[in-house]
Amino acid sequence: MGAITKIEWCHHTFNPWWGCTQVSPLCDRCYAMMLDARWFKRMHWGPRSPRRYFPDAYWAEPLKWDRLAGTVGCRHRVFCASMADVFDNQVDPTIRDRLWRLIRRTQYLDWLLLTKRIGNAPRMLPDDWGNGYPNVWLIVSVDQAAPVRDVPKLLAIPAAVHGVSIEPQLAPMSLGEFAPLL
Repeated sequence: MGAITKIEWCHHTFNPWWGCTQVSPLCDRCYAMMLDARWFKRMHWGPRSPRRYFPDAYWAEPLKWDRLAGTVGCRHRVFCASMADVFDNQVDPTIRDRLWRLIRRTQYLDWLLLTKRIGNAPRMLPDDWGNGYPNVWLIVSVDQAAPVRDVPKLLAIPAAVHGVSIEPQLAPMSLGEFAPLL
């Protein structure tokens, strides 16, 4: 997790914490939960499991990526919380606030925030969110039942970019009426 990633649609990954709680059938095949199980005996997953937080040196990495992107004149995309969910209600709010401060400081990075908890977002966004930060993409992960439930919630939140992720795709999928809006 860091400066180089094999994920084709981003330049970097950054995890402000590790850990989560399953909230949908999509979570049954969660690679992050499986990695945590392999490395930490699934210590950071579940309703009362502690989240794994990281030291200051780790939090300094995106500042370096931002300087590099500014130097080369190319925006870099950061997949944020690949091992967590930014809108997890069990996360220490001071750590989420630290993430918002970091995002504000990194003007050459586009932060891709993928969530299964878009309903939590309005109360967890920073006070200065306004029309959204220009460098944040809000993306909701959905299954066949979720577009009707989650896409309207996503579109109700101002953001530079709204997106939908269908991964893993467990069944045939249609975004129906929402497809033209995304």
